[in-house]
Amino acid sequence: MNPILALSLVFLLAADPLPDRPWDEIRLTVFRDPYTSSDQVTLCRVRADNQGSKRWSGKALAFEVRVVGASPAVRARGRFGHVLEPHGSLETLVALPGRHDRFEVAPLPGREQEDPEQKVRRKPVRRKRRPA
Repeated sequence: MNPILALSLVFLLAADPLPDRPWDEIRLTVFRDPYTSSDQVTLCRVRADNQGSKRWSGKALAFEVRVVGASPAVRARGRFGHVLEPHGSLETLVALPGRHDRFEVAPLPGREQEDPEQKVRRKPVRRKRRPA
């Protein structure tokens, strides 16, 4: 095989990195917050621990909390704010209707763009006409 062709093939393979997968490095845990939960609402603390050496945007770390054994299914989605530093952690709160004790958390595929529903909607500005 031509050495120049083999060398260019090696560079092409090295230039095509694998897509970023935060869930290979990040561990999610969930537990009920005993100090703020009530009979009508259960607040859960979701914690993300970064076990890798890369920084991750908290907005890209979406998750879903599910109540184990609930019928009908009770679930809530959320994401973190700020930036998850290497070997750092972030926490957020999620509210679930009703009183529950057993939960599981699962990562959701991250979205590159923000939800259009999450953006602040502004009314168009109408300027007053000045008298001539």
